[in-house]
Amino acid sequence: MYHRVREIRGIEGGKPIFAIDFQNDGEDVGGCIAGGRNYLHINPNGDVEPCVFIHYSSANIKEVTLLEALKQPLFMAYRDNQPFNNNHLRPCPMLENPEYLRNMVKKCNAKSTDLQSLEEVDHLCDKCTLYAHNWADVADKLWEENKKDK
Repeated sequence: MYHRVREIRGIEGGKPIFAIDFQNDGEDVGGCIAGGRNYLHINPNGDVEPCVFIHYSSANIKEVTLLEALKQPLFMAYRDNQPFNNNHLRPCPMLENPEYLRNMVKKCNAKSTDLQSLEEVDHLCDKCTLYAHNWADVADKLWEENKKDK
């Protein structure tokens, strides 16, 4: 995907469009964009979540202002812990660094806001641990091979 997204954008061939890739654009934005840093998600119930893929929150837009929601403990923890990894091809606190999401959700007492099935953070992070481990070596090699002035 790292190379394919660049090809699609026309940098290495392809069409001159700009595609966004949460995982492989970390190097261009300095890590994870979520948690109110550059992006957040509000689900249909109004829960203000750090990311469309991370369903935990302690603020609802129907009850607080957007600024107040951005000051919720989970979003402050995102801010305090960025970057979650010095290799920005491993930016996500869920997929590549699940220990961060686990610790932040617990520390901040954020609640699951998944609309289909509430999920404890340990269950979610446990599902990501093997992926994080397997991706680490590949991402580190790709990071070194494509190092710009990082």
